Amino acid sequence: MTGSKGLVLFGSTGSIGTQMLDVVQAQPERYHIVGLTAHTNDELLAEQAVAFRPRFVAMSDDAARERLMIRLERHDLRIPVASDQDLPSMLGRVAFDMPVVAAASTDLAQVVYDLLRSGLPMAIASKELLITLGDLLEPFRAQLRPIDSELSAVWQCLAGEDPETVERVVLTASGGPFRTKPAAELDSVTVAQALVHPSWRMGRKVTVDSATLFNKALELAETHVLFGVDPRRITAVQHPQSVVHGLVEFRDGTTRAIAYRPDMRVAIAYALSVPDRPLHEEVTRLRLEELGQLTFEPIDAKFEAFAVGREAERRSPRSMLALLGADEVAVSCFLVAQGTFGDIVAALRYVLSETGDEVLDPTVRAHVEAVAHGRQLAEQWYEKRYSTQPGNREGV
Repeated sequence: MTGSKGLVLFGSTGSIGTQMLDVVQAQPERYHIVGLTAHTNDELLAEQAVAFRPRFVAMSDDAARERLMIRLERHDLRIPVASDQDLPSMLGRVAFDMPVVAAASTDLAQVVYDLLRSGLPMAIASKELLITLGDLLEPFRAQLRPIDSELSAVWQCLAGEDPETVERVVLTASGGPFRTKPAAELDSVTVAQALVHPSWRMGRKVTVDSATLFNKALELAETHVLFGVDPRRITAVQHPQSVVHGLVEFRDGTTRAIAYRPDMRVAIAYALSVPDRPLHEEVTRLRLEELGQLTFEPIDAKFEAFAVGREAERRSPRSMLALLGADEVAVSCFLVAQGTFGDIVAALRYVLSETGDEVLDPTVRAHVEAVAHGRQLAEQWYEKRYSTQPGNREGV
């Protein structure tokens, strides 16, 4: 492994994590896996451990961790299995070049912050963690390598440019599965309909967030966190072809854009190897002569979750963190048929109305607690709406 880059991948069993490992597998001379972590998918994590032979694995769920140890024993793999409590110590005992964060859990906030304080560069796809840590990340911006396609595009467009020359940053949104659906029909859409994204293959949570376009509001907030651009200079447009991922307009009238066929492996590989651009044979090449028409539209007002997210960002970091926690609850309820698609926006509005704008203490704990408070408020909203008994959603 001499000369290859050692990676610790947080969230290896999710959509981004599995695509990250695809990139690693395609470039074994460039990268090797030092550690893998996951939450509950012990079966897939065991398969990954067999394929990549990391120095350690970690699993946050206790029962899944026990099952994982049994699976590894069956493969005669003597790899240490860490818990969340063991993880900081384990990270201190192994050598690696870059942490890669594909997990969304705010439980990792302190770990991520400490890794950045150690001076390591970090590839990160978790908008939840970036927004949670917020202004605490300002001293570490040069270490952060975004993986989201839109944020990666902005990062590439800003490379080598004077921030003072930036007039506007524009992110693109496909419009999701309901771009052409009338607003009056949105409340009754099903989980199955919401999970059919027209452009991207993603996890269930982020796919629903893309259907409400709340995901895009999070990405606008993420843009400010990563690059320090004034939020008033950050906006989004609908671009159903999902070919142009982000644009930066400069004060001289020029615009720089990044375009490629929808494939997360492009952004992943760039984050791992910048300034190099390694070849990935399976990535479909963009041929301009085959594209046809590209269209761009304002964000449709029917996507109310986007507007609520923008309002929270304008108000305060505390409001944005509360919505982050609220959306987690609302989407989870929708995915198990314990609420409607329209409930997501209603819950977000309620939580925003119940959240103050007090300045957050400059600690990881205070930021994480603000997210947890949003979760609690959303849980209260669902309980009041559907039942007096927690957990009972009868009648939904």
